[in-house]
Amino acid sequence: CYLCKQNMQEGDPAVYAERAGYDKLWHPGCFICCICRELLVDMIYFWKNGNLYCGRHYCDSERPRCAGCDELIFSNEYTLAEGQNWHLKHFCCFDCDRVLAGVTYLTVNDNPVCKSCYVKNHAAV
Repeated sequence: CYLCKQNMQEGDPAVYAERAGYDKLWHPGCFICCICRELLVDMIYFWKNGNLYCGRHYCDSERPRCAGCDELIFSNEYTLAEGQNWHLKHFCCFDCDRVLAGVTYLTVNDNPVCKSCYVKNHAAV
């Protein structure tokens, strides 16, 4: 088995993945995504750099995912803020929904807030 390295016994069921090459076989329970460990038997699988991936994690290896909407970001213009990737329109003030990409902001309880809302709603008077 390519994953567990145990010998395959004659007559045991085995999974063959054409994209991985003719020399690789897996026990059905070992044919899993390398990230989430989801069982990939009877599922669409992806093979990249010697690893099996489910659809979600293969896509995550190709494109960043927006922290706001959980969709892949295909645009070349996006923002990296608070350690996460965001579509430009989804990185917004938690109070007023103003887009914060390229704008100074503060965080309140780990939520981004524009300067105006911070002064109006959160600053000590």
